[in-house]
Amino acid sequence: MSAAFSLPAAPSPEHLKGQAKALLKAVHASEADAVQRFAAQMPGRVTVHPLKLADAQFVLAREYSFSSWPRLKAYVEALPQRTLRRKDPSVRQRFIRELAVRILVMSADSQALGREFARMPLRDILAVRDELSQSEQLPAVVDSLLVGLADTRARVRFDCAGALDHFANARCAEPLRRRLQDPVPRVRRSALHSLSCDACKLSPLNAGPDFLPTLLDLVLNDPSIRVRRAAVLMLETYAQMEQVLDLLSGLSDSDDTVISRSARQILGRRT
Repeated sequence: MSAAFSLPAAPSPEHLKGQAKALLKAVHASEADAVQRFAAQMPGRVTVHPLKLADAQFVLAREYSFSSWPRLKAYVEALPQRTLRRKDPSVRQRFIRELAVRILVMSADSQALGREFARMPLRDILAVRDELSQSEQLPAVVDSLLVGLADTRARVRFDCAGALDHFANARCAEPLRRRLQDPVPRVRRSALHSLSCDACKLSPLNAGPDFLPTLLDLVLNDPSIRVRRAAVLMLETYAQMEQVLDLLSGLSDSDDTVISRSARQILGRRT
C-alpha cells in the first residue's frame, strides 16, 4: 500500500463520497495521479474492468488506512461520540459495557453478529473482546461466529471469518482450515488471514503441524490471485525452511508484481 493519507480535521461521509466521485472522474479522464492511486491500491484493475464509484471508494478507504469503505464510513459517522468517549473515560467504559451486552444479544444471530463486527472500529472490537473475556462470556460469541462460518451465505461466512481474526481460539483452527476450500475467494482469503495472523488475537492460533502443504498449495494453485497474494505473505512464518526459501526465490521473479515484491521483502528480512 502507498503512504497513508490523513483524514480531514472534521470529516463527514458526504465529504468523503465527494472525494471518491472526484477521484472516479479523474481516473475516467486518465489523469496520471488518479491512475497511479488506483494502481497502488487495486493492481491491474484500472485497465481490466470498468471502474465504478465503489472502486473509487475502496481506493480512498485504503489510502486512509481502512480495509474497506464501510469501515471508513462507520468510523467517520461515529467520530462525535468517539470524541466524547476519549474526553471522559467513564463514558468510554460505559459505552463498551453496553456494546458488549448488545454483542451478547446478537450472538443468537450469526449473520447480525458478523455484520456488526465487520463495520465496527478495531479499537471497539478489541475493547469488547477484553470486556467479554473478563466476564467469561467470550465463548458464546466464538460459538456464534463458528456457526456463521458454516452458513450457506457467503457474506455471513466472510464476516464471521474476518471477526475470528480477533476472537479465534484453539477450537477455531479446524473450522477455519475447512474454509480454505470455500468456493468463494474472499472467504478463503479471510479464513487464511484469521488462521495465520496472531497479531490481533489474545493468544497465538496453532494452524497445525501439517498446515504448510496446504499453504503451499494455496500459493501455487489457488485460482484467485488475491488468495495467492495473501498466502505468499504467510510464508514468512516458514521462511527458515529450505523448501520455502527456494519457493520464495522463484516467486521473486513472478509476473505478478505484488507477489514478486512480497517474496523479495520476505527474503530481504532473512538477510
